[in-house]
Amino acid sequence: MIKMRENVTPGETPEKITVSMIDQDLKNGISKPEMAIKYGIKPWEVDEMFKHPFLKGRRPSKKKPLSFIFEDDTEPLNSGDIAVEQAEEVDPNQITLEQAIEESTKEIETAVNELKDVNNAIVDMLGPTDETPEKMVEDILSMTNENGQSLKETFDKELEEEEELEMDDDEFEL
Repeated sequence: MIKMRENVTPGETPEKITVSMIDQDLKNGISKPEMAIKYGIKPWEVDEMFKHPFLKGRRPSKKKPLSFIFEDDTEPLNSGDIAVEQAEEVDPNQITLEQAIEESTKEIETAVNELKDVNNAIVDMLGPTDETPEKMVEDILSMTNENGQSLKETFDKELEEEEELEMDDDEFEL
């Protein structure tokens, strides 16, 4: 029969409270506020105890008592009986753990190799080129627009027109 906790009675603060004491309290379903009452300490002191790695995030067990006594009255099976039952239930297509691990390992190796191939392709695409930045700019400027002019000629023409406009503006300033 499961022993359930009873109402926690206020107690004297012990000289030493151990992690195993708190662990047992949690197993008995005693909450943090109830621990503060049981040990006669302040709630913030309980919070400090629960910063310990073993207790961090732990919660009290919640056991619900049955309203009756539940008893196992079945006869234990012989070890041979269990083996026979298990043999009848085994799927002939079932694989062993070793086979599953081997299959998974092969799939992982294939995926890793595919990732390496993709990575190498990306490195090749983004890797250094033989062209210098100056050569790249020169290539871009030599491209032609819809009028058949190179971009350099177009830019030079626009700069000349802009300078002429600035000169015209300067003449009229007062």
